Amino acid sequence: MPTPLFRIQDLAKVYSMGEVEVHALRQVTLDLNQGEFVVLLGPSGSGKSTLLNIIGGLDVPTTGSVQLKGQKLSSLNEAEIGNLRNQHLGFVYQFHHLLAEF
Repeated sequence: MPTPLFRIQDLAKVYSMGEVEVHALRQVTLDLNQGEFVVLLGPSGSGKSTLLNIIGGLDVPTTGSVQLKGQKLSSLNEAEIGNLRNQHLGFVYQFHHLLAEF
């Protein structure tokens, strides 16, 4: 069996808002294989963007790990993560909040 493109293990992300902790992700584990078509579906605030930001190297998890092609993202410095994003990932940001409402 080939190595998954992404291997996500026990991923959690907690944001501290003063005395309140917001658990955006709780123990997410999944493998994403090359050529698969995957949909993240859920209500606002369910952690979809947080998960994508972490697996894209734009944010770091509170706990857990992300591997891209067998390489742990946490073992890379900022320049190496930038090169990885440049060579292997693409992002389409949710810019609709920047548009004027009519």
